[in-house]
Amino acid sequence: MDPIDAPAALRVGIFWDADCIASNATLVVDVLRTMNTLAAMRGPAAPPLAWAWLCLPHGTQVPPPLPASAAPGGSLDVLVHPGAMAASGPHLQEICLRQARHAAALLRAHTARGAPVAALFNGTALLAECGLLQGREVALPWAFAPSVLRMAGQHVHWRRERPWHCDGALWSTASLAHTLPAWLDLLAGTDVAELARAAASVLDFDVPRQLTATESVQTPTGEPTPAGALERARRWLQEHRHEPYSLAETARAAATSPRTLLRWFAQVHGQTPLDYLHGLRVAQAQVLLQTTYLTVEAVAQQCGYSDVGSFRRIFARLAGATPGAYRQRFRLRTSRRQWTGMPQ
Repeated sequence: MDPIDAPAALRVGIFWDADCIASNATLVVDVLRTMNTLAAMRGPAAPPLAWAWLCLPHGTQVPPPLPASAAPGGSLDVLVHPGAMAASGPHLQEICLRQARHAAALLRAHTARGAPVAALFNGTALLAECGLLQGREVALPWAFAPSVLRMAGQHVHWRRERPWHCDGALWSTASLAHTLPAWLDLLAGTDVAELARAAASVLDFDVPRQLTATESVQTPTGEPTPAGALERARRWLQEHRHEPYSLAETARAAATSPRTLLRWFAQVHGQTPLDYLHGLRVAQAQVLLQTTYLTVEAVAQQCGYSDVGSFRRIFARLAGATPGAYRQRFRLRTSRRQWTGMPQ
């Protein structure tokens, strides 16, 4: 099993054999492909991410679900085990005993230098078999947790309440559904963190973006929901976010007094109605900055700010960057010159 050799900012090795969970392995690669696509949209540089399959010999070889990105050689920055399709605890242990004969040395050397490992679903069992879970906190799938804990021995803390968990350089998950957020979180701590955050804004679920990305859809279902005073106020702010803010108008829409609305809003949302409105507007501005060629001034106007200076200050406070810097860092479209085939 040789790692990959490519001019990449991050090199990922993914363990693979006929018993591995293909959906986890494919998702890991698809996130990397998405990030490389975003990087290519920003300019003609070499792909910043590379990956290779670390094939574990086992009878009839089943090819990996997607091709590797580079030839063997070099060193790895991240190791991933996608978990195993095991029928039972004893079957999982049998798989890990076989895999450990080929993977243990690489895993031990990798973890000894503090490099990240993603053990997805029951992939923690291989680390347990290699003696690498001692003193660790891990998220585990309930059906395989007893087997993993038995294989690991003592001094392993099962974080039962966590769908996924990060302990130092080890990311573990308790379900297939949480592979994406755990994998994005791992990547957000590497040299490709900005690309990871940009990919997360596209691939992961984000409530403010869902509510503000389009004008035609105002609720996830399109159906009315029971609306108390607070819900009526929230809807009013969402539907009128492009208009000048008025506490009196918002309270009137909620059929309550401004003073009562402020108190209730602070208790439930932890902020004022105006702060909530700024959050909606900035979420919409982030979408526009990432996906359109509108100027910052035009974005401000579309998001309800007549004063672009105020928009810049509020955006920087909530997004952690100026609109221009945010666009450069997280844009999800090619430049006009690149799109039209003009030289950069």
